[in-house]
Amino acid sequence: MAKHMARKTLSGIALKLTLSAALLTSVSGLSAPAWAQDADANPDFFDLGQVVITARRTEEQLNEAPVAVTVVTDENLGSGRVDQVLDIAKTAPNVMAFDANGLGFVVRGVGSQAMQGLNSETGVGLFLDEVYMGRPDAAPVYLDDLERTEVVRGSQSTLYGRNTIGGAVNLVTREPGDVSAVETELSYGSNGYARARLAFDQPMGDGNWLTRGYLSYTKAPDGITNLATNQTDLPLTAISGRFTVVGDIGDATSLKFTIDSEKVDDDSMGRWAPLDLALNHQSNLDHSAYKRDRRGGAMLRIDHDFDAFYFSSITAYRKFSQDLVMDGDFSAGPYDPSVGFYALQQGREQEQWQFTQEFRLGSHAGSDLAPGEISWNAGLFYMYEDFDGLEFYELASVPRDMTSRDGLKATAQTYAAFGNISYQVSDALSVHAGARVTRETKSGDVEISSPAGTFVYGPAQSGSASTETTNFSPEAGFGYQLNDNTLVYGRFATGFKSGGIAQFFNADGSVNTYRPETSRTFELGLKTSLMDDRVSLGVNLFNTEWKDMQSNVFISDIQRVTANASSATSRGLELSLDAALSDELTFGATYGYLDARFDSFQYSFYSATTGSTQTVDYSGNAIPLSPKHSASLSLGWERELKNGLEAFANGTYSYRSEYTFDPVGAYKQAPTHLVDVAVGVRGGDWEASLWAKNLLDEKYLSNYFLMSGAHVGIASPGRTVGMTVSKTW
Repeated sequence: MAKHMARKTLSGIALKLTLSAALLTSVSGLSAPAWAQDADANPDFFDLGQVVITARRTEEQLNEAPVAVTVVTDENLGSGRVDQVLDIAKTAPNVMAFDANGLGFVVRGVGSQAMQGLNSETGVGLFLDEVYMGRPDAAPVYLDDLERTEVVRGSQSTLYGRNTIGGAVNLVTREPGDVSAVETELSYGSNGYARARLAFDQPMGDGNWLTRGYLSYTKAPDGITNLATNQTDLPLTAISGRFTVVGDIGDATSLKFTIDSEKVDDDSMGRWAPLDLALNHQSNLDHSAYKRDRRGGAMLRIDHDFDAFYFSSITAYRKFSQDLVMDGDFSAGPYDPSVGFYALQQGREQEQWQFTQEFRLGSHAGSDLAPGEISWNAGLFYMYEDFDGLEFYELASVPRDMTSRDGLKATAQTYAAFGNISYQVSDALSVHAGARVTRETKSGDVEISSPAGTFVYGPAQSGSASTETTNFSPEAGFGYQLNDNTLVYGRFATGFKSGGIAQFFNADGSVNTYRPETSRTFELGLKTSLMDDRVSLGVNLFNTEWKDMQSNVFISDIQRVTANASSATSRGLELSLDAALSDELTFGATYGYLDARFDSFQYSFYSATTGSTQTVDYSGNAIPLSPKHSASLSLGWERELKNGLEAFANGTYSYRSEYTFDPVGAYKQAPTHLVDVAVGVRGGDWEASLWAKNLLDEKYLSNYFLMSGAHVGIASPGRTVGMTVSKTW
């Protein structure tokens, strides 16, 4: 039973450094006790089971992969109430997730320090079934119908490409089943939370072709009261769906086609407020915000098995659009719903589409090699992207087409070739090396206008620019098997985050362009299984240096640009533990220590307000969204009852120490303690549970910034309790 309900994540425990040192020095000499060596003959034997991942673009067992990765399987996605992409970070050490100008992750302090607004890219790549999502806003809100998620920590530019200097997040969807079935699920919770899910599996023909469809509806009120309008619990509503077909063409060729779509109408977006209100889930705004997101795409994958190697082709198209309006002055004026425009609003309209094509070749050997054998993979990648975006302010009753705005129309093309090879030197030692060459071109047109003469974004001007980048990203590493259950590995990796064009102008009137960020990472790790696979332990040490960091800097009192203004270093430790305590009880824990700081971040600008040149120096400051300590604990329990029933319960505790939201560090988020729990009962084809997210009703900010000396923020969701029932037909 523990195998069924185990978290199966490479999670870790907050052990002291002295304890981890003792484990490292003694683990190679550990042997199974006598009671465990007769496991095959013991009918009561239990273990953690095995998890297969594809984090290195090949199938391998989690404990045998020389890379730092946290996995959450479908069992935990459902029973653990891990239903939003932001929830992934809760049990991953040194990982933070945020929703500001789109979904983003910060891994080991690496993410996106420049909140460019339009056309922004992040340093942690998000992939849906191995298809790269080019913009953070294009990511789905909910984790619908997934088999597992993989959070790969550390630079992954060789196999994953650009914009993965911090790592990569893989969302792996469920494959169609070979038996006809219909799955239904209903959830209802506090504040009017509601969620409905429907899925089906249907074989076709003689069973060589399988289909799966999925549809979900979610209504999630924000729990915030607007004191100016007396509105409360404004909802986010989301409708998402996916359809998948898989099948064989002959004996050696398989095909997979998916199409997906998500529609999100968020009336709770942008509830900024002074901190004394925000932290009490209140706001005081004279304008109700909204955000309308539409995203989706299609993917065709073809795999062919040759005698000596395999071939894969992944062709994909994705599109995203957004219309956003929010209160621009974060204050309450006279509220009159009959008035079309209020004192000050700000908004954004953007649309992006992309086409990607990837070809891969690789050996069949995988990671299970004999001495003298090699495994390899290589490929080509192409991406075309088109972006059209606009930011605007609306003042008083001035029509939108007369207000201050900045706009960007841009295109980008990326070509890349990559390869990786592993060589088994001996029974214990393996080495690997790889590299990726990327050629990227971008062009764009930028315009700032204001027919009414209110130049919020600076003086009216327009211009065009283009950039070209060639990058070579190598990596190398080793794995050494101390014994059958213990792997020590080391890794050196480089990476880059794309440069580009922002919707700003430099002081000389030229269009604002910026260079790529580059990074290099050294990592040393250990993975071991103890007590006949009842305990899984992992330790990672890492050091990342990156330069030419893209940061927002001011060139006047109101004008900002994106510049390569800073360099930084991130170093730390990650510990992980999973344990099957009995055939009914499993335990998991994670701990991360992180020291991520700017080495150099200084710039100057002329202030018309003071009549002097202002110098800003953030050198030595902590990198935003990089808490020094992160930890999690999880516990799962199952017990068989009479009449074929089974009771279950699980809980997760997530901790983050103090952290900041910007390089200034003017506001420090106090440590957070989040608890999620669920308890229920299941039969053969049904399940019912009661659950709570943020059980302790922890009050903390999801976003913050300093505006004209005022601290404003948005609160994260408070406690939500509810129930879920599901049945398979």
